[in-house]
Amino acid sequence: MDTDLDYTGKTVLVTGSGRNIGRAIILEFAARGANVVINARDTASDRNEAEAVKAEAEQHGASALVVLGDAAEPATVAALKAESERRFGHLDIYVSNANARMYRDSFFDTTDEDWHRYLNQQLTASWYLAKAFVPGMRDAGWGRIIHMNGPNAWTGSWAAIPMAAGKGGLHTLTKSLASGLGRYGITVNDINPGFVEVARDSNLDTSADTRTAFADAMAIKRPIRPEEIAWTCAYLCSPRAGAVTGTVINVDGGTAAAH
Repeated sequence: MDTDLDYTGKTVLVTGSGRNIGRAIILEFAARGANVVINARDTASDRNEAEAVKAEAEQHGASALVVLGDAAEPATVAALKAESERRFGHLDIYVSNANARMYRDSFFDTTDEDWHRYLNQQLTASWYLAKAFVPGMRDAGWGRIIHMNGPNAWTGSWAAIPMAAGKGGLHTLTKSLASGLGRYGITVNDINPGFVEVARDSNLDTSADTRTAFADAMAIKRPIRPEEIAWTCAYLCSPRAGAVTGTVINVDGGTAAAH
């Protein structure tokens, strides 16, 4: 039982892992012995963040690789596959975590460009990852896939229709992949985070009042820590979760319980 959460020899890819939840997941697996593949967009600031995560992972003794680019682009996923296999030989686990900048606009102001951009980021990127890495997992007879989702997948959102539609489709992709891949030893699950204490984009309201309101909507009355999401990932990828697939794990601080 003590070795169930030991990932020595496994290779883990996390998209959008230069900061926040993605960074925490990378460091969790690095501390547990895994090789880690870090992905972030190819900008100066994102590159610096990714290299910093790489250095932190290596402090845990992990072998770490950075591959830059938008996971919603086929060329980026092709590079992730080529570079990870060149360095580590095989990918065992991936977490589809890359997220677009928060979108807030009504249906009447949402453009076709908005629709396609956010649908690609929330849904199509995960399709590309599956097409790239699932065949290798099937051939190995083992694999773990986690999609980082969100509450809009179930509630919808008038102010963020493209994002909500993408997240809803992502959960259907999760269930569809799980239904066929379990026979190959591959599990596929969603994690649904609540309000997480992270560095946020400048277009989001992060005032003290807003943060307090989000926290008060949860039973635990505080933001969720990125490490708490990472711990859930470690569990879902372990032998202890071998029978957990096609479902969603809510790490939302008891949002529903608070109402």
